[in-house]
Amino acid sequence: MATAIIQPIAGVSANRETDIEVVYPSIAGEFIGSIIGSLMGIVAAFPSGEGIMKPVLLGIKLSLYIALGAILLPLGLLGYIVHKLLGKCYTLTNRSIQERGILGGAMSQQLALSEIQNIEITTAGGYEFYNAGDLNLQNAQGSTLMTLKAIPYPERLSQILIDAREARLQSDASLAQIQSRG
Repeated sequence: MATAIIQPIAGVSANRETDIEVVYPSIAGEFIGSIIGSLMGIVAAFPSGEGIMKPVLLGIKLSLYIALGAILLPLGLLGYIVHKLLGKCYTLTNRSIQERGILGGAMSQQLALSEIQNIEITTAGGYEFYNAGDLNLQNAQGSTLMTLKAIPYPERLSQILIDAREARLQSDASLAQIQSRG
């Protein structure tokens, strides 16, 4: 009769790493994407107006978005295809954050969650259009250990990383307490 190994905390395994989420960076981090984001940002800076002129100016702004988007479409598709073939993705597990190639999945960098003390979000040119940012994962001394480039909605991933780190630290402390009893 097979018996299951009883885990001290539900879902926590002392010897198994489990994927939580895979995050694919935005095209904003690539050269072509930054150009497109910068050009679309110029249109975003076009005034929206007030009062009676507001509908007219918003119509002009929308027309500019559509025209520029149609012109940049081939460039955007090329950038997207290259990004998906040669780009990186980030895998968050219950123990670490890993940088992997999208094709093949070869790991190029790994950082234990317990090493992360602070997360700084920075933006670069063209990121605003994509609502993207770089996450600089820092140690207690403020040194950047790993940078997650061009992450869409970086505040969301930052919070998930903080929550995963806290869960990892609490689980490790609980497991150490349980092991010290035995």
